[in-house]
Amino acid sequence: MRVPKVEKYIKYRNKLKVGTMNTTIKIRENDKKEFDLLQSEFVLKVGKKVTQQELFSKLLDFVESSKGEFFTRYVSLPLSNRDVDKFRKLQSDWGVVTREKEVDEVLYGAQ
Repeated sequence: MRVPKVEKYIKYRNKLKVGTMNTTIKIRENDKKEFDLLQSEFVLKVGKKVTQQELFSKLLDFVESSKGEFFTRYVSLPLSNRDVDKFRKLQSDWGVVTREKEVDEVLYGAQ
């Protein structure tokens, strides 16, 4: 069975030892201003100075803890007819009868 690339990445990422490396990312001028404002607001509300690197890490931690909500913001609903057709083409009958309980166990864990 092939493991999807994303799943491989997640497993790999969880095994990584956290270290420091210098990387530069390009950001828009408006985003930089927003980030600076967020850093200032953090200092005012939390009462503790934080570097931009620390703030960036905290933002990533926050997104990691609420991924579902994060990704939901960028999903376009309702789906277009074209997208619905794409999903329907992925469906196939495997000849296996599945009970609702089995689906619930897979989606929500054993109960």
